[in-house]
Amino acid sequence: MKRIRFTIILLGGLLVMLTNTRCKKFLQVDPVSTITPDSFWKDKSDADAWMAGIYNSMQTTLNTNWFDWGEVRSDNIKGAGTGTSQTKFLNNSLSAGDTDIGGATSWSNLYTTVSLCNYGIKYYPQMISQDVGGGSAVYTDYLGQCYGLRALMYFYGLRVWGRMPLLTEPLETYGQPTQFPRSPIADIKKRILDDINLALKNIGSVKTNKYNMQKAAVYALQTDVYMWFQQYDEALVASQSCITESGCTWVTNAQSWKNMFTDPATSTETIFNLYWDNLERGGGVGVCSRFASGSNTNNYMMTPKIFQELRERTNPADPTKPADGRYYTSFDSVSFKTVSDYTSSVGGFGKFTIFNPSAKRSDNQLGGQFEYVANGDCSVKIPIYRFADIMLLRAEALAHKSRHQEALDIVNTVRSRVGYTVKALLTDYTGDLTTGIERTILTERQYELLGEGKRWFDLCRIGTIYDYTNGYQYLTSIMNPILGGRNAAKYEGVNAGRILFPINSAAFNANPKLLGDQNAPYDE
Repeated sequence: MKRIRFTIILLGGLLVMLTNTRCKKFLQVDPVSTITPDSFWKDKSDADAWMAGIYNSMQTTLNTNWFDWGEVRSDNIKGAGTGTSQTKFLNNSLSAGDTDIGGATSWSNLYTTVSLCNYGIKYYPQMISQDVGGGSAVYTDYLGQCYGLRALMYFYGLRVWGRMPLLTEPLETYGQPTQFPRSPIADIKKRILDDINLALKNIGSVKTNKYNMQKAAVYALQTDVYMWFQQYDEALVASQSCITESGCTWVTNAQSWKNMFTDPATSTETIFNLYWDNLERGGGVGVCSRFASGSNTNNYMMTPKIFQELRERTNPADPTKPADGRYYTSFDSVSFKTVSDYTSSVGGFGKFTIFNPSAKRSDNQLGGQFEYVANGDCSVKIPIYRFADIMLLRAEALAHKSRHQEALDIVNTVRSRVGYTVKALLTDYTGDLTTGIERTILTERQYELLGEGKRWFDLCRIGTIYDYTNGYQYLTSIMNPILGGRNAAKYEGVNAGRILFPINSAAFNANPKLLGDQNAPYDE
């Protein structure tokens, strides 16, 4: 471990050695290094260290961005702080020059991760062919992980910014091109799907490894990509492969559901988690600063509307008691017994936090409480993909293939496993059956995946995406009334393009081939 950590630090230093005086910092990222095949890739410890470095970089990329990209602008979130970044996100007033929103508009860290994957894709095959130290099987798995993680990074980029420059070769010499224009969506999609296929040919299949990408996680990513492009037949095939490969089984009660977030390695429903141990990494993962801090005011809180809706989910046998276990394992229902109590608070969301039933509340009364930790001590493991996520995507695809009862069966299983036994029935719907069931699925995804960086992408995915005139109907129907209530910029007219993030101004300064190609309506 000491050698791996030292090597990661060394690589981090090498990756920032591209001289600024040449004014060719690609996309505000520093991928050129002095690493050569003669100075690295010599033994298994080098291979291990490089792979560890990739995950280290992915942790940096998604530390707060998993939330800022996939959650904060959705209908899940209400501001709990008064900082500039919260105001800009919630009022839909991002700009290309923002330097005070935690780097969310910068794709620097994303491309650093891509660049590290590119090195692995180039040099692991060499180690495989030479069977260095008898580790060819390990290097083959690492190669598959590089393809899978590169696909994941580009999939994030595509959903957040739309068209992206494609960088698929490691930048090792100053003679290589360092400036690239944005590529068409079709090219990025092809790159992602090609990388997924290459990952599946090489990657390992260890079902107990929840903190590294393995084959089940690649199938989960493939399902997600096909659903983003509304390719339902392909999504059904990919999701079935994920079901088979993962070996996942449903949890059977609310406490087991909660354990997915506090102890994911032991859960039967987890597939791929972002590992972040404060003692090893330091600094804490961003979930604590965003809405579950024990040391500072939270930036955001989950909306009272969702608190109330989950609280009102009762079973016929006892209509006075909330039945959906996700309510009392995610929200502080002890301190906040009514929606008014919750509304007047600035916290109360503890989905990723251990609940101690023996602890006294802040008012010194018994009843238990979530044990929020300080920002710097946060060791939360954020799910990237898990079973219910993929199954609900599968349900959505089934609905669009007119397999409506199968879709509802999945919804009802998701509900019943956490104690809510009221079933969604075909007879509940009038009019367009597919759309009605799709909306039921989306609501169930909202409750199930609350705080996991999924809701914004769900809002974007429904309908025709990348079409600001005729597309994004679901997103605008949900978000424009909320933005109107805040007197903020709605997604309409010139501001429709604000659905995508702006390209940060620093990228234009570094890469002139981007000039004139900003996402409208942002300035460069």
